[in-house]
Amino acid sequence: DEARLLEQLMGGYVSATRPVANASHKIIVKLGFTLTQILNMDDKNQVLSTNVWFSQEWQDEKLVWDPKDYNGLTKIRIPPKLIWRPDIVLYNGVEEYGDKMYSDCLAMVTYDGIVFWAPIANLRSTCKLDLTFFPFDDQVCSFKLGSWTYDGFQVDLVNISQEMDLNQYTVNGGWDIIGTEAKRNVVYYACCPEPFPDVTYFLFLRRRTLYYMMNIVTPCLLLSGLSLLGFWLPVGTSEKVSLGLTVLLAFYVLGLSIADRIPETSEFVPLIGLYLMVVMILTSISVAMAVFILHIHQLGDRCAQVPRWLQ
Repeated sequence: DEARLLEQLMGGYVSATRPVANASHKIIVKLGFTLTQILNMDDKNQVLSTNVWFSQEWQDEKLVWDPKDYNGLTKIRIPPKLIWRPDIVLYNGVEEYGDKMYSDCLAMVTYDGIVFWAPIANLRSTCKLDLTFFPFDDQVCSFKLGSWTYDGFQVDLVNISQEMDLNQYTVNGGWDIIGTEAKRNVVYYACCPEPFPDVTYFLFLRRRTLYYMMNIVTPCLLLSGLSLLGFWLPVGTSEKVSLGLTVLLAFYVLGLSIADRIPETSEFVPLIGLYLMVVMILTSISVAMAVFILHIHQLGDRCAQVPRWLQ
């Protein structure tokens, strides 16, 4: 019965045209977004990689049948390439999308023409980061989904839920999800008078700080304490200079570690980077003064007498 039904439905079916009886009818596509995993957050390039289940549901007026004619068959599964699908793309994606965006899973079709398709997709999207408070920062990443060629009069988009589905989410070691949101927008572009709807999903993230506390913050505080110990060393000893140079070099290496993680932009300066710069400047001044004092100490009595007026 399935083979007979599929042959009947596909006979004369054209997947390149919208499956409507009247060209003035619009197809309403219901979108769902299930986040299963955060694969990677590339801070330097500001790119978020995620694994999602991207569900789409619409009515295909050409895929309708009477279950009585097929022994009560009410549901079949069809390869998606055989039927019409909305050309939903990720507007803020960083790779080429289209059919390559989705896995090749089957579409489920019911006797009344309702098509449900939920492919798995690995998304790489842009995410503008504000690292001012790195590594104690919160970020907001978005996924803007919409049709690339159909306007709102032909294909309309609605979100099934007001937030992402996190029931299948695998906890990430680097980020905590503190909230999600879904919002439908209608945009008018300068090229066209028709509306173009989209559904944008927002992902609110908070960085987990344990790794950075152990590898950046704690060493930074320890080095700051060591730089202060230099003031307890006797005046005129070379160890004072050696300690200052060692601490300065350690701060420089720590600064390189931080710079390697942040994007090359002038829009913001991480406070921890600003702190390192100030400490390095003060440490440099301290080393320079220690060298000067050591030089005066080594001269001893060979120095000229201090003028009486200065005494």
